[in-house]
Amino acid sequence: MDPYIRVVDNELKIPGVRGRHVFLHVSDTHLCVWDGLSSPEERAHSEEREAAWMRQKEAFARGFGEPFGDAQRITTVEGFSKLLSFAREEAPEALILTGDNLEYMHPAGERFLERVLPACGVPFLCVPGNHETAALEGVWEPGVRVVESDGFRLVAVDDRTQSVSGEDLDRLEELAEDGIPMILCYHIPVAASGNREAMRKYGVYFSVDGERGEEGGRRFVRLLETCPAVKMTLCGHIHGYSDTEIVPGRRQITASQGMIGFVHRLTVTGT
Repeated sequence: MDPYIRVVDNELKIPGVRGRHVFLHVSDTHLCVWDGLSSPEERAHSEEREAAWMRQKEAFARGFGEPFGDAQRITTVEGFSKLLSFAREEAPEALILTGDNLEYMHPAGERFLERVLPACGVPFLCVPGNHETAALEGVWEPGVRVVESDGFRLVAVDDRTQSVSGEDLDRLEELAEDGIPMILCYHIPVAASGNREAMRKYGVYFSVDGERGEEGGRRFVRLLETCPAVKMTLCGHIHGYSDTEIVPGRRQITASQGMIGFVHRLTVTGT
């Protein structure tokens, strides 16, 4: 396997699910892109951001005690291409990208994602991060999105502002009433009753806290705490791996940096 790729395995058992379902979860690739259509100013800014992340991604890795070597000292575009190659080899049921796919919204980066993700050949579900806007046509869309699987569903939620809109929360509550098991995918992790102490050590910027902030964020956390249909959540944002429980038995998996090759493989089976 390419030394750039770091695979972390997680499992989820859901009663009634038939077969074995494999997903790949990647977050925080922070793509800095320039191409033949970029102006000199656009290219210079992307190169500046690329150079900054070349330093920052190693600092995050060291802070989380994660390995970092020469294989990780490549550009964000090179790294993303390796992640997509790995996804094609693995052929998961879906590739889940939980935000900060782009370092910032810029034409070359948008063109890049609009081209390479649909062409990858792997179904994907993408949510925006706090570095991004609510929509990028053909890559991520506004509102709650649902991907049905065999006995459960993936649900994408936009919480990039540390809140969730009332319309999206209403939709989540409708889905919860169906009782179909859900894996929720969002960008910013939540600090809930079961993991508040663990998440608060990262600082207020790095979580949606159920005890403070906007009502939309607090309501989102309450839903995650109380909805029995929610079986697991997947997110990113903190740039290091975290596995905590929102409430006992309901895990929140926070992916480490995709831009240093971390891929989180989730296998879902029945009991």
